[in-house]
Amino acid sequence: MTTVNQPTFVVAEPADDAEHETEVVPGEEIVVLETQGEWTYVVIPSHASSKDERGYPGWLPTAALASPVATLLSKARSYLGVPYVWGGTTDAGIDCSGLVFRAAEAIGVRLPRDARDQAAALAAIDLDDVTEGDLYFFARPDGRVMHVAIATAAPESDGARPMIHADGDKMVVVEESMPADRVATLVSAARL
Repeated sequence: MTTVNQPTFVVAEPADDAEHETEVVPGEEIVVLETQGEWTYVVIPSHASSKDERGYPGWLPTAALASPVATLLSKARSYLGVPYVWGGTTDAGIDCSGLVFRAAEAIGVRLPRDARDQAAALAAIDLDDVTEGDLYFFARPDGRVMHVAIATAAPESDGARPMIHADGDKMVVVEESMPADRVATLVSAARL
């Protein structure tokens, strides 16, 4: 799914002085049909229109399009401070895999609900290749995946691994460097 990084007017023609047609906000789905340099032609499925059965058509500045990773992290960060609740998937309470489930949903990626199933559904990448937006998976001694987090940056030169996760020990969604007890259970990483 494509979205914008700020409220943006969709215009009739690819020009700064073109007439405004409608406005989109971050989180609204945009379907990109064509790009011409600084302008992108889109339809907005949630804005029904007789102009196009797929959604309201028009042009917007290409620079207004949000990267999927930025959207993923923005969605995950919107849950910072939300209480950890086993099985939760909302801002009333969320668990680790629910956080990843909702963040992935914001970029149009459908994942299984539970961490172990998320790990099984995605191709693993080398832990040294992790970059922002990738997922970290953690397992019990028996190998069963029991926790998932989202990397907020590539691993740092000192070995720190910045991440965001719904922490069942702290009982809240936090953004932090991976704690030592988590490093000890880190088993894999994957890219959406």
